[in-house]
Amino acid sequence: MKKYIFIIVLAILLFITIITSHSNRNNYYVKYKAGAVEISKGRFSPLGKELFIIMPGAQPPSPAKKVYDREEIFPYITKYYIDKADAVLDVPGLPDFDGIRTYLNKSLSFAITPDLQKEASIRLDRIDRMVLLYKADIAISKDTITELKAALEYLNRAKALGPDTIESELIRLKIEWVRERIAVIETAQAGAPVQDKPGK
Repeated sequence: MKKYIFIIVLAILLFITIITSHSNRNNYYVKYKAGAVEISKGRFSPLGKELFIIMPGAQPPSPAKKVYDREEIFPYITKYYIDKADAVLDVPGLPDFDGIRTYLNKSLSFAITPDLQKEASIRLDRIDRMVLLYKADIAISKDTITELKAALEYLNRAKALGPDTIESELIRLKIEWVRERIAVIETAQAGAPVQDKPGK
């Protein structure tokens, strides 16, 4: 009888340990250290945890808690990376587009709500538009039919990325100008006299 009681008690303890360990995997722990926020994630053990992410320059979530769940931590991390991308964009001079994309893609990997996913995606589209418009301006400055047609492609791709009303109108005007410029060059080339070949 004692043997069966021991087995039952052992099974109950094992069950409690498994449930507790599984629950701990959903726990996140925040520590502020040397100007950075360190987030640890619970392991599959009742008390174990491992480093999940380090966020330099971040401020701890408020209000502070001993334990956070995924629904609290992931939006917090998402906003951190969105803010980092915005900070890079505000730096004077030509923005570091690759750096901004890296931050925004990281933010998307933690965006577990539709609103946060939309916020990060809107910024990514904005960066892609900026890159395409920059490439279009470079192509336009070369003023050849080949480059102007490339500029048209860049501008149309930028237009497809959902710019706001003002930016959309600016892109439309630029597309119109490029098309007119191509027509002018083609007309000039069509009317140019054919030069004799050397030796004729």
